[in-house]
Amino acid sequence: MRLVTRADFDGLVCGALITKFEAIDDYLFVEPKFMQDGLVEIRSGDIIANLPYHPACTLWFDHHVTNTTPNFDRPIILGRGGFRLAPSAARVVYEYYTEISKRQQATGSGISAEAIAQYLATARMQHLMHEADRIDAGQLEQSDVLDPQGYVLISMTTDGKNTGDESYWLKVIRLLRDADLAETLRDPDIQQRCRRIQDEQDKLRKLLLERTSYKGNVIYCDLRGVKEIPDGNRFLVFTLFPQGNIQVKVADDPQRENTTAISVGYNIFNPTSQVNVGELLTKYGGGGHRVVGSSRVPNDRADQAIREILAAVSEND
Repeated sequence: MRLVTRADFDGLVCGALITKFEAIDDYLFVEPKFMQDGLVEIRSGDIIANLPYHPACTLWFDHHVTNTTPNFDRPIILGRGGFRLAPSAARVVYEYYTEISKRQQATGSGISAEAIAQYLATARMQHLMHEADRIDAGQLEQSDVLDPQGYVLISMTTDGKNTGDESYWLKVIRLLRDADLAETLRDPDIQQRCRRIQDEQDKLRKLLLERTSYKGNVIYCDLRGVKEIPDGNRFLVFTLFPQGNIQVKVADDPQRENTTAISVGYNIFNPTSQVNVGELLTKYGGGGHRVVGSSRVPNDRADQAIREILAAVSEND
Protein backbone atom coordinates (compact mmCIF):
# COMPACT_ATOMS: atom_id res chain seq x y z
CA MET A 1 0.00 0.00 0.00
CA ARG A 2 1.09 3.58 -0.59
CA LEU A 3 0.78 6.42 1.89
CA VAL A 4 -0.08 9.77 0.27
CA THR A 5 0.24 12.64 2.71
CA ARG A 6 1.72 16.09 3.11
CA ALA A 7 4.96 16.71 4.93
CA ASP A 8 3.81 19.06 7.64
CA PHE A 9 3.89 17.78 11.23
CA ASP A 10 0.24 16.69 11.14
CA GLY A 11 0.80 14.69 7.97
CA LEU A 12 3.86 13.00 9.46
CA VAL A 13 2.00 12.06 12.65
CA CYS A 14 -0.68 10.58 10.39
CA GLY A 15 2.13 8.65 8.73
CA ALA A 16 3.41 7.37 12.07
CA LEU A 17 -0.01 5.94 12.96
CA ILE A 18 -0.81 4.53 9.54
CA THR A 19 2.57 2.85 9.06
CA LYS A 20 2.16 1.25 12.48
CA PHE A 21 -1.09 -0.41 11.51
CA GLU A 22 -0.95 -0.85 7.73
CA ALA A 23 1.53 -2.53 5.38
CA ILE A 24 2.94 0.60 3.73
CA ASP A 25 5.64 -0.04 1.13
CA ASP A 26 5.62 3.27 -0.77
CA TYR A 27 5.23 6.96 0.01
CA LEU A 28 4.15 10.07 -1.85
CA PHE A 29 4.41 13.52 -0.26
CA VAL A 30 2.37 16.22 -1.98
CA GLU A 31 0.87 19.62 -1.24
CA PRO A 32 -2.94 20.02 -1.22
CA LYS A 33 -3.04 22.27 -4.28
CA PHE A 34 -1.61 19.50 -6.46
CA MET A 35 -4.44 17.22 -5.32
CA GLN A 36 -7.02 19.94 -5.91
CA ASP A 37 -5.73 20.49 -9.43
CA GLY A 38 -5.89 16.78 -10.29
CA LEU A 39 -2.13 16.49 -10.78
CA VAL A 40 -1.69 13.46 -8.50
CA GLU A 41 -2.46 9.98 -9.80
CA ILE A 42 -4.29 8.08 -7.07
CA ARG A 43 -4.89 4.35 -7.32
CA SER A 44 -6.53 1.54 -5.39
CA GLY A 45 -4.46 0.67 -2.34
CA ASP A 46 -3.51 4.29 -1.63
CA ILE A 47 -4.13 5.72 1.83
CA ILE A 48 -4.58 9.49 1.72
CA ALA A 49 -4.07 11.54 4.89
CA ASN A 50 -4.36 15.28 5.52
CA LEU A 51 -5.17 15.95 1.86
CA PRO A 52 -8.33 16.30 -0.27
CA TYR A 53 -10.44 13.23 -1.01
CA HIS A 54 -9.97 11.13 -4.13
CA PRO A 55 -12.52 8.42 -5.05
CA ALA A 56 -9.87 5.92 -6.17
CA CYS A 57 -8.17 5.65 -2.78
CA THR A 58 -8.67 2.79 -0.33
CA LEU A 59 -8.58 4.85 2.90
CA TRP A 60 -8.91 8.61 3.43
CA PHE A 61 -8.40 10.73 6.53
CA ASP A 62 -8.82 14.49 6.77
CA HIS A 63 -10.19 17.37 8.85
CA HIS A 64 -10.24 20.46 6.59
CA VAL A 65 -13.67 22.08 6.26
CA THR A 66 -13.14 22.78 2.55
CA ASN A 67 -12.49 19.08 1.91
CA THR A 68 -15.94 18.05 3.12
CA THR A 69 -17.40 15.41 0.80
CA PRO A 70 -20.80 13.67 0.61
CA ASN A 71 -18.90 10.39 0.41
CA PHE A 72 -18.38 10.60 4.19
CA ASP A 73 -21.68 11.06 6.01
CA ARG A 74 -20.28 10.09 9.43
CA PRO A 75 -16.90 10.65 11.12
CA ILE A 76 -15.64 7.06 10.93
CA ILE A 77 -16.42 4.53 8.20
CA LEU A 78 -14.55 1.29 8.78
CA GLY A 79 -12.74 0.17 5.67
CA ARG A 80 -12.92 3.65 4.14
CA GLY A 81 -11.39 6.07 6.65
CA GLY A 82 -12.59 9.10 8.55
CA PHE A 83 -13.42 12.78 8.26
CA ARG A 84 -14.44 15.34 10.85
CA LEU A 85 -13.46 18.89 11.78
CA ALA A 86 -10.96 17.71 14.38
CA PRO A 87 -7.96 19.72 15.65
CA SER A 88 -5.70 17.58 13.46
CA ALA A 89 -5.97 14.95 10.75
CA ALA A 90 -3.85 12.74 13.00
CA ARG A 91 -6.67 12.83 15.55
CA VAL A 92 -9.04 11.44 12.91
CA VAL A 93 -6.58 8.62 12.14
CA TYR A 94 -6.25 7.92 15.87
CA GLU A 95 -10.04 7.74 16.26
CA TYR A 96 -10.35 5.41 13.28
CA TYR A 97 -7.97 2.83 14.73
CA THR A 98 -9.51 3.27 18.17
CA GLU A 99 -12.85 2.32 16.62
CA ILE A 100 -11.29 -0.71 14.93
CA SER A 101 -9.95 -1.89 18.29
CA LYS A 102 -13.34 -1.36 19.96
CA ARG A 103 -14.98 -3.47 17.27
CA GLN A 104 -12.45 -6.23 18.01
CA GLN A 105 -11.16 -6.11 14.46
CA ALA A 106 -7.63 -6.45 13.14
CA THR A 107 -5.97 -3.97 10.80
CA GLY A 108 -5.28 -4.70 7.16
CA SER A 109 -1.79 -5.84 8.09
CA GLY A 110 -3.13 -8.23 10.73
CA ILE A 111 -2.43 -6.28 13.93
CA SER A 112 -4.90 -7.38 16.60
CA ALA A 113 -7.46 -5.17 18.30
CA GLU A 114 -5.69 -5.67 21.62
CA ALA A 115 -2.33 -4.60 20.19
CA ILE A 116 -3.93 -1.51 18.61
CA ALA A 117 -5.53 -0.48 21.90
CA GLN A 118 -2.32 -1.00 23.87
CA TYR A 119 -0.26 1.10 21.46
CA LEU A 120 -2.75 3.97 21.29
CA ALA A 121 -3.12 4.06 25.08
CA THR A 122 0.58 4.52 25.85
CA ALA A 123 1.56 7.77 27.56
CA ARG A 124 3.94 8.45 24.68
CA MET A 125 1.18 8.34 22.08
CA GLN A 126 -1.21 10.33 24.25
CA HIS A 127 1.40 13.08 24.53
CA LEU A 128 2.15 13.01 20.80
CA MET A 129 -1.53 13.28 19.91
CA HIS A 130 -2.04 16.15 22.35
CA GLU A 131 0.85 18.04 20.80
CA ALA A 132 -0.25 17.26 17.22
CA ASP A 133 -3.65 18.76 18.02
CA ARG A 134 -2.13 21.87 19.62
CA ILE A 135 0.33 22.46 16.81
CA ASP A 136 -2.02 22.00 13.87
CA ALA A 137 -4.87 23.94 15.48
CA GLY A 138 -2.54 26.77 16.52
CA GLN A 139 -3.47 26.32 20.18
CA LEU A 140 -0.08 27.48 21.40
CA GLU A 141 1.18 29.79 24.12
CA GLN A 142 3.51 32.69 23.39
CA SER A 143 6.28 30.70 25.09
CA ASP A 144 5.84 27.98 22.44
CA VAL A 145 6.51 30.57 19.76
CA LEU A 146 9.32 32.53 21.39
CA ASP A 147 11.13 29.53 22.88
CA PRO A 148 9.87 26.39 21.10
CA GLN A 149 10.64 23.04 22.69
CA GLY A 150 9.82 19.37 22.18
CA TYR A 151 7.39 18.42 19.45
CA VAL A 152 6.62 22.09 18.79
CA LEU A 153 10.26 22.64 17.84
CA ILE A 154 10.39 19.42 15.80
CA SER A 155 7.28 20.53 13.89
CA MET A 156 9.16 23.58 12.63
CA THR A 157 11.79 21.38 10.96
CA THR A 158 9.35 19.92 8.42
CA ASP A 159 8.13 21.80 5.36
CA GLY A 160 6.44 20.07 2.45
CA LYS A 161 7.76 22.67 0.04
CA ASN A 162 11.33 21.43 0.58
CA THR A 163 11.02 18.51 -1.82
CA GLY A 164 14.57 17.29 -1.23
CA ASP A 165 13.77 16.43 2.38
CA GLU A 166 11.92 13.14 1.79
CA SER A 167 14.50 11.01 3.60
CA TYR A 168 14.19 13.32 6.60
CA TRP A 169 10.39 13.13 6.56
CA LEU A 170 10.56 9.33 6.52
CA LYS A 171 12.93 9.41 9.48
CA VAL A 172 10.54 11.68 11.40
CA ILE A 173 7.67 9.27 10.70
CA ARG A 174 9.73 6.36 12.05
CA LEU A 175 10.77 8.26 15.16
CA LEU A 176 7.26 9.51 15.91
CA ARG A 177 6.00 5.95 15.53
CA ASP A 178 8.65 4.08 17.50
CA ALA A 179 10.55 6.46 19.80
CA ASP A 180 9.66 8.69 22.71
CA LEU A 181 10.33 12.43 22.65
CA ALA A 182 13.68 12.24 24.44
CA GLU A 183 15.00 9.63 22.02
CA THR A 184 13.70 11.60 19.05
CA LEU A 185 15.48 14.74 20.22
CA ARG A 186 18.75 12.81 20.53
CA ASP A 187 18.74 11.89 16.84
CA PRO A 188 21.59 13.80 15.12
CA ASP A 189 19.47 14.92 12.15
CA ILE A 190 16.71 16.16 14.44
CA GLN A 191 19.24 17.99 16.61
CA GLN A 192 20.83 19.68 13.60
CA ARG A 193 17.51 20.87 12.23
CA CYS A 194 16.29 22.06 15.61
CA ARG A 195 19.49 24.07 16.14
CA ARG A 196 19.01 25.68 12.74
CA ILE A 197 15.48 26.75 13.66
CA GLN A 198 16.74 28.29 16.89
CA ASP A 199 19.70 29.96 15.17
CA GLU A 200 17.51 31.51 12.45
CA GLN A 201 14.76 32.83 14.73
CA ASP A 202 16.36 36.29 14.94
CA LYS A 203 16.90 36.38 11.15
CA LEU A 204 13.24 35.55 10.62
CA ARG A 205 12.15 38.20 13.11
CA LYS A 206 14.21 40.84 11.28
CA LEU A 207 12.81 39.82 7.89
CA LEU A 208 9.23 39.90 9.16
CA LEU A 209 9.69 43.40 10.57
CA GLU A 210 11.13 44.55 7.23
CA ARG A 211 8.46 42.98 5.02
CA THR A 212 5.30 43.28 7.12
CA SER A 213 2.81 46.14 7.38
CA TYR A 214 -0.17 46.59 9.67
CA LYS A 215 -3.40 48.38 8.82
CA GLY A 216 -6.58 48.25 10.85
CA ASN A 217 -6.93 44.64 11.91
CA VAL A 218 -4.85 43.12 9.10
CA ILE A 219 -1.20 42.02 9.22
CA TYR A 220 0.15 41.92 5.66
CA CYS A 221 3.47 40.19 4.98
CA ASP A 222 4.88 40.29 1.44
CA LEU A 223 7.86 37.96 0.98
CA ARG A 224 7.85 37.95 -2.81
CA GLY A 225 11.36 38.25 -4.16
CA VAL A 226 12.98 36.85 -1.01
CA LYS A 227 15.16 33.99 -2.23
CA GLU A 228 15.87 32.36 1.12
CA ILE A 229 13.31 32.67 3.90
CA PRO A 230 14.81 31.73 7.29
CA ASP A 231 13.34 28.69 8.99
CA GLY A 232 11.20 29.42 12.01
CA ASN A 233 7.80 29.50 13.60
CA ARG A 234 4.95 30.58 11.33
CA PHE A 235 3.29 32.18 14.36
CA LEU A 236 6.23 34.46 15.20
CA VAL A 237 4.64 37.35 13.31
CA PHE A 238 1.78 37.44 15.82
CA THR A 239 4.18 38.27 18.65
CA LEU A 240 5.44 41.21 16.59
CA PHE A 241 2.01 42.58 15.61
CA PRO A 242 -0.25 41.48 18.49
CA GLN A 243 -2.97 44.04 17.75
CA GLY A 244 -3.85 42.48 14.39
CA ASN A 245 -6.36 39.63 14.34
CA ILE A 246 -5.60 38.13 10.91
CA GLN A 247 -2.56 37.79 8.65
CA VAL A 248 -2.29 37.70 4.87
CA LYS A 249 1.10 36.41 3.75
CA VAL A 250 2.31 36.17 0.16
CA ALA A 251 5.48 34.65 -1.25
CA ASP A 252 6.88 33.16 -4.43
CA ASP A 253 5.72 29.57 -4.83
CA PRO A 254 8.87 27.41 -4.64
CA GLN A 255 7.20 24.51 -6.45
CA ARG A 256 5.58 26.28 -9.40
CA GLU A 257 7.13 28.92 -11.61
CA ASN A 258 5.26 32.19 -12.10
CA THR A 259 2.98 31.39 -9.17
CA THR A 260 2.30 33.24 -5.93
CA ALA A 261 1.53 31.42 -2.68
CA ILE A 262 -1.06 33.18 -0.53
CA SER A 263 -1.80 32.14 3.04
CA VAL A 264 -4.32 33.64 5.43
CA GLY A 265 -4.65 32.88 9.12
CA TYR A 266 -6.11 34.17 12.35
CA ASN A 267 -3.76 35.60 14.95
CA ILE A 268 -3.69 32.67 17.40
CA PHE A 269 -3.26 35.12 20.31
CA ASN A 270 -6.07 37.43 19.15
CA PRO A 271 -8.50 35.21 17.19
CA THR A 272 -11.37 37.68 16.90
CA SER A 273 -11.79 37.74 13.12
CA GLN A 274 -15.14 36.47 11.81
CA VAL A 275 -13.93 35.55 8.31
CA ASN A 276 -14.25 31.93 7.16
CA VAL A 277 -10.75 31.74 5.70
CA GLY A 278 -11.06 28.36 4.02
CA GLU A 279 -14.30 29.34 2.30
CA LEU A 280 -12.79 32.65 1.18
CA LEU A 281 -9.78 30.99 -0.40
CA THR A 282 -11.84 28.48 -2.37
CA LYS A 283 -12.61 31.46 -4.62
CA TYR A 284 -8.92 31.50 -5.52
CA GLY A 285 -8.42 27.77 -6.03
CA GLY A 286 -7.38 27.09 -2.43
CA GLY A 287 -9.04 26.11 0.82
CA GLY A 288 -8.38 25.16 4.41
CA HIS A 289 -10.05 25.62 7.78
CA ARG A 290 -12.31 28.36 9.09
CA VAL A 291 -9.32 30.05 10.73
CA VAL A 292 -6.48 29.32 8.31
CA GLY A 293 -6.01 28.43 4.66
CA SER A 294 -3.89 28.86 1.57
CA SER A 295 -4.03 29.26 -2.18
CA ARG A 296 -1.69 29.48 -5.15
CA VAL A 297 -2.45 31.84 -8.01
CA PRO A 298 -0.64 32.75 -11.25
CA ASN A 299 1.56 35.81 -10.89
CA ASP A 300 -0.43 37.77 -13.46
CA ARG A 301 -3.53 37.44 -11.25
CA ALA A 302 -1.82 37.67 -7.87
CA ASP A 303 -2.07 41.41 -7.21
CA GLN A 304 -5.80 41.46 -7.90
CA ALA A 305 -6.36 38.38 -5.73
CA ILE A 306 -4.34 39.92 -2.90
CA ARG A 307 -6.31 43.18 -3.06
CA GLU A 308 -9.59 41.29 -2.95
CA ILE A 309 -8.47 39.08 -0.06
CA LEU A 310 -7.21 42.07 1.93
CA ALA A 311 -10.54 43.80 1.42
CA ALA A 312 -12.44 40.67 2.47
CA VAL A 313 -10.57 40.25 5.76
CA SER A 314 -10.44 43.96 6.63
CA GLU A 315 -12.86 45.16 9.29
CA ASN A 316 -12.59 48.79 8.17
CA ASP A 317 -15.74 50.31 6.75
